[in-house]
Amino acid sequence: MGCVNHFNDNINVPDVLEASCKPETVKEAPDCCIAAWLLSAAYSIIVMTCTSTARHIWDVPLSAVNASWIKRSAVLGTIYGPAMWLAKTAILTMYLRLFGVKAWMRWCCYGGIIFLACAYWSLVPVSAVYNFPHGDEKWDLATDEKAAPAQSAFMVMGLIGVISDVYILILPWPILMTLHTSLRRKLALGVVFLTAIVGIASSCVVFALRVVLWRAKTEDSTWNVAASYLTTAVEMNVAVIVSCAPAAAAWWKHAVQESQWFSSLRSVFRTSKTHTLDTSASKSNLKSADPEPETGSNLNADCISLKSLQQESFPR
Repeated sequence: MGCVNHFNDNINVPDVLEASCKPETVKEAPDCCIAAWLLSAAYSIIVMTCTSTARHIWDVPLSAVNASWIKRSAVLGTIYGPAMWLAKTAILTMYLRLFGVKAWMRWCCYGGIIFLACAYWSLVPVSAVYNFPHGDEKWDLATDEKAAPAQSAFMVMGLIGVISDVYILILPWPILMTLHTSLRRKLALGVVFLTAIVGIASSCVVFALRVVLWRAKTEDSTWNVAASYLTTAVEMNVAVIVSCAPAAAAWWKHAVQESQWFSSLRSVFRTSKTHTLDTSASKSNLKSADPEPETGSNLNADCISLKSLQQESFPR
């Protein structure tokens, strides 16, 4: 990749994230990020339309499990794999842009992209076989019950999702810890990547719910399916956010902090603060310059001194 030429072999660049927002280094990023965002948004919107069955199975009327609901479930099962692959590929391609000068990083990123592509895209034919009607079948409860064996594949993918999230989290840390910069800077860079912890938490919940669905199958399935959909949507969107976080931080520094309007706003606040401090200092100086009023003890001392003087001047 051409963008890796911006770094030397030791990654001796303290502002490594700033390079991610330069025009010549972001050519590959928008495709994966935008596609992942679009599929994640579509997944989230469809999930929000399935509220009629997002309750315990004994509270769900039979009329709610209709052809429309079954079609939406089939679509969610189909776009889940591509959406997750695009979201995680966006993060791995970001690593390639930032740290691709390291040979082992390139191997790890490309290997992760290929493995996740084989894993997540395999769910598309699984969903096509089990979630969609074939021949004389219709969009009814029989088609929905036919999709039960697909839970095994989705449960395995839940485990792969947890492992891949942990893998993506720890992958950049060996490089971040060897950057030639201050400890404070390293910690700041690390915090950006630690946002992936939210994705790991979501993927763990998704995996747990997938295990429940696989073991229980139909026992309170509507409640467990709704919870699984919601946490999956969170996992997708967090992955998109993580892939954009470093570039967003660099954009904030270059496009906002170094902009003219931000500098003007900052100087206005500084001028106002300086004026306030100067006013307070002037008041303090004026107060210290005023003569102190004579206290009662000083007056008593003066009276005693005057009386002694009179006695000395006019002895009896």
